Amino acid sequence: MKRADVARLTALERKALLEELAAMVVTGEFGLGDAARILRGTMLGMDRKTFAQAVRLSTSVVATLEDDPNANPTLETLNKVFAPFGGKVVLSFPRIEEPPPPDDAERRRREMLRAALAKNRRQRRRSTES
Repeated sequence: MKRADVARLTALERKALLEELAAMVVTGEFGLGDAARILRGTMLGMDRKTFAQAVRLSTSVVATLEDDPNANPTLETLNKVFAPFGGKVVLSFPRIEEPPPPDDAERRRREMLRAALAKNRRQRRRSTES
């Protein structure tokens, strides 16, 4: 998924993509750093430095959140990172019943998000190896 692909989505399709991303974080498929990386890179097309300046955080805080699976960001940091997308970190309790299996549209959105994360990670690895 590229920035141009996101730009072609309707507002409802973008909202569904954001909700799917949140669901993948809740189930543990993605971490908060993965979600932040996808949103920053794919939805906004920003590099870390530009994004960090926009949300008034240091580049190292954004890098740690995105790269370190053991990062322990504050709620304030997470809310700053997700605010540009209408996101907010809240307390939530799991459902008691099993959620219904994803439909075809949800599966497609999840695959797009997985591909976007994988591509961003490959690009990051190449840029740090250079």
